[in-house]
Amino acid sequence: MLDTPIPVSLFAAVAVIEAARAESERRDRFWVGYSGETIPGAEVADYLDALRGLLEQRGWIPAYRQDDPEIPELDESMSLKAMFVSAWRYVREALAPDRGPLTLTAAQLEAESGDAAVVADRVLNALVAGLTGTSSAIATAWVGRRGRTWSEVADLLAAGADFARAHGPAA
Repeated sequence: MLDTPIPVSLFAAVAVIEAARAESERRDRFWVGYSGETIPGAEVADYLDALRGLLEQRGWIPAYRQDDPEIPELDESMSLKAMFVSAWRYVREALAPDRGPLTLTAAQLEAESGDAAVVADRVLNALVAGLTGTSSAIATAWVGRRGRTWSEVADLLAAGADFARAHGPAA
C-alpha cells in the first residue's frame, strides 16, 4: 500500500508544478508571444479552456490514421476534372466544422489564438517535462503516444489553464 495519496490529476503533483514553474522562470521570454508582448496568464488559460471545450465537443483522437477508409482510392481511369472534383469534395468535407474528432495539433490549428496559443504550448510542454522528469518535452508528442486517454489529455489542458492562471503574469 502506498504511503502517499495518488493525486487526482497527473499534473497536480507538487514536483510537476515546481518543475514547470522553474522552467517558466528560467526562460526570460516564457510568457512573451511572437508579437513581442507579454501574454497574461488569464488569456493563456482562456485559450486552453477553449481548446479543451473544442476537443470535448468534437472528440479527441491521438493521431490520424494513414489507412483512413474514408479517403477515396485513386482511380487512374478518372479524368483530371473528375479527380479534381473528387479531391475537392474530400477536402471540403475534411475541413467542415462538424467533421469528427481532432488531434490536439488539429484542435490547436482550429482554435488558433495567436500569442496565447504560442505561450500555451510552452505551458503544456513545461508540464509534460515536469511529469516525465525530463529537461524538455513536447506536449503534442506526449498526447499522441499509444495508450494515451482523453482523460489524461483533458487533465493536461485543465492543469495548463490552472498553471497559467496561478503563475502567469497579470493583465
